[in-house]
Amino acid sequence: MSTNSYPDQSRPMNCGSLECTLTSYATARILNDDIVPLRKQSDTLPGNLGNSVLRHSDEQTLTALVAIKDAFARFESPPEHFQNWGVVFSSRYLGRTAFAQSLNKFAVDGPWNVSVQVVPNRSLHSPASMLGLAMGCHGPCVGVGGGLDGETDAWLTATSLLDQHGIPGIWLVFSGWEPDERIDTMGTPLIQASCTALVLALQPATAANGLAQMKIVYDPAAPVALEVPATVTAMTLFENFMAAGNPEQGMTAFLGGGLRAEMEWSAAFEQTIPLRTPISTPQKKAA
Repeated sequence: MSTNSYPDQSRPMNCGSLECTLTSYATARILNDDIVPLRKQSDTLPGNLGNSVLRHSDEQTLTALVAIKDAFARFESPPEHFQNWGVVFSSRYLGRTAFAQSLNKFAVDGPWNVSVQVVPNRSLHSPASMLGLAMGCHGPCVGVGGGLDGETDAWLTATSLLDQHGIPGIWLVFSGWEPDERIDTMGTPLIQASCTALVLALQPATAANGLAQMKIVYDPAAPVALEVPATVTAMTLFENFMAAGNPEQGMTAFLGGGLRAEMEWSAAFEQTIPLRTPISTPQKKAA
């Protein structure tokens, strides 16, 4: 997202919009080395899926499970269950490390040395499916994007699904690495990076006890393309979005693709959402 000024306010507007309510949120930043213990802590994460399942899960999936646990605790009025909810998950370069390791093993030792768990656990739709299992969601669970520019599609997908009847909520999740993970040909990380996840619980605009009202607007005057540096994740963009506006006046940010996001805080909510979390300076691992 970008908080640029409106390109030309004198131009006539011909907009359609999709509206929703933000009812909870959470973020997580976890160093790569600190993700490993999570694979043996299934009982502390939503759904208690089992350590044997978490063993094969992608790091972005595990980080999202940590964030979604915190998001559940922040509901002012938690839903009784999430049976009819859906999950829209926008990841960045999911499974790159695991696939690099698998391809190297395949080249050296052949197919019998490659785990069959890589494809079902490290593909685009895997994190959404895993979160859906953990939260008991029977609604649509889809992965969107997969690269640097998937956030816009994820926003549009989530708000479009909420526009359909019978879906009481969507877990919208963004994940990535800060800084972008660097690996060698063996798939070994070359720098210390943090896996990040931003989780938003979105419900229809009529939902009570919302933190903020959000609207995704198609606007022919909005820019189609936005520069998205590889070092900036959706969480950082969202933090900048939160910090850029006046809560009393609402906020506007461009999403790309001719879309803009508008947010108005609930009268009962404080001026800012405290999303900013200090990150230690990444240190390059010794060779």
